[in-house]
Amino acid sequence: MNPGDNGLPGNGRGEEESRMHPGNEQWLKRAAEILSVVFHPIFLPLYGLLIIYSAHTLHSFLPPQIKRMILILVMANNLLMPMALATVLYARGAIKTFNARDRNERVILLSFSLLMYSLTAFILLRMQVPGLFRAFFISIAIVTFSTLLITMFYRISLHASGIGGLMVLVIFMAAVYNISMLWQAVAVALTAGAVMSSRIYLGDHSPSEVWAGLAAGTVIMGLSLFFMLR
Repeated sequence: MNPGDNGLPGNGRGEEESRMHPGNEQWLKRAAEILSVVFHPIFLPLYGLLIIYSAHTLHSFLPPQIKRMILILVMANNLLMPMALATVLYARGAIKTFNARDRNERVILLSFSLLMYSLTAFILLRMQVPGLFRAFFISIAIVTFSTLLITMFYRISLHASGIGGLMVLVIFMAAVYNISMLWQAVAVALTAGAVMSSRIYLGDHSPSEVWAGLAAGTVIMGLSLFFMLR
């Protein structure tokens, strides 16, 4: 007997869930896509710079013109230039997506990113700025070089690698400068979990690729900052 055949209305629970499910799936997919874009690896050095600026250290008292100069340098070298290159390559058909799913696409974009991070680090070495800025961008260049080598043999999540580097930056700043960075640590940890979950949910990476990316980012960034800030 079908629901409602006895003159009583069926509960309609299964039909309601089936109607709601596609909407929920669409919402989750959209949220995962937004997270993947907002926390794309190309933006993470900028977020790291903002974390340094927000901490209660002597870095927050840098002259505004110095802060502005570093911010412009990072945005030009490590945000606008890579985005411009990716746009040109996409328009010419050299890459299929901005997420660089193919190994050759990753090698091209990582190689250019490595060049620009190295240029930023070199310029900072020539400027009269605190050592943390130099150490951070030299470490980013080392992480990028390492992930480029790893990409030759195994596909890891660059999102997870980048967010792992931010986690290490917060930990090192709290330890080296003996300051409380609780809210930054909580924010980065929650963001890491959300971003890693989004990469798995969208099917761009397997759990092992995501965890491998996180491990690579944290270990390499940690070792690099340890030797430069000790």
